[in-house]
Amino acid sequence: MRTIRLQIDGPVARVTLDRPHVLNAGNREWVADLNEVVARLTAAPAARVVVITGAGRAFSTGVDLTALAAGNFGLEDFVAWEDAMVAIERMDRLFIASINGHCLGGGLQLALVCDYRLASEDALLGLPAVKECLIPSCALHRLPRLIGAARARELILLGEPISARQAEHHGLVNRVVPSAELPRALDALVERFLALPPASVRAAKRLSARAFDLELDAFRAEMEAAFEACLASDEHRQAMEAIRARRR
Repeated sequence: MRTIRLQIDGPVARVTLDRPHVLNAGNREWVADLNEVVARLTAAPAARVVVITGAGRAFSTGVDLTALAAGNFGLEDFVAWEDAMVAIERMDRLFIASINGHCLGGGLQLALVCDYRLASEDALLGLPAVKECLIPSCALHRLPRLIGAARARELILLGEPISARQAEHHGLVNRVVPSAELPRALDALVERFLALPPASVRAAKRLSARAFDLELDAFRAEMEAAFEACLASDEHRQAMEAIRARRR
């Protein structure tokens, strides 16, 4: 892959969007590489936590407008981009978006499918698609569920970016840290996620993603089945043994 770097080191995988000369904007090759990353992660189940970040001074500024204007990026490429994001959203791993700078358009859409968004305080976030007579893909579905309809519509319909601190206030990002502290904060977050039992994390991620889609009774049935599996797992028994050991 030439436009995205993937490093898998035991339980941690690091995905670096790597077109810094265009602020990691995505062209057709980049979209193909993103789908290749998804395929490789799917084939590496030992990687429990996946960090996505950008090379240089941006996370990603979305679609490469030069390629789009030249007719070298079309509907099939937007669909393939969304295919990769849906796969990330549904994968039974924890994804962290480490937002190290501008996070716009498809870059923000990619961050939205991650489970946790950690941003540097100089980051800028937005969905400018309407200004290019486009729509921000399934962010139209995800963003209102995350931050509420009114704020989502403001971001979507005006297309104006907001600061990282504003995004944190809206609930769009989980935490904002000074730029110099981002690597250390990211490492600490990865360690916290790795300390969690994988079985309960997988179940909690899958069920929380279904919270808006199922009626209560149907949701409860799925929840109770997952609860039973957690109680029967070796990981639960180990957690309870650790509690007993501490109390002894």
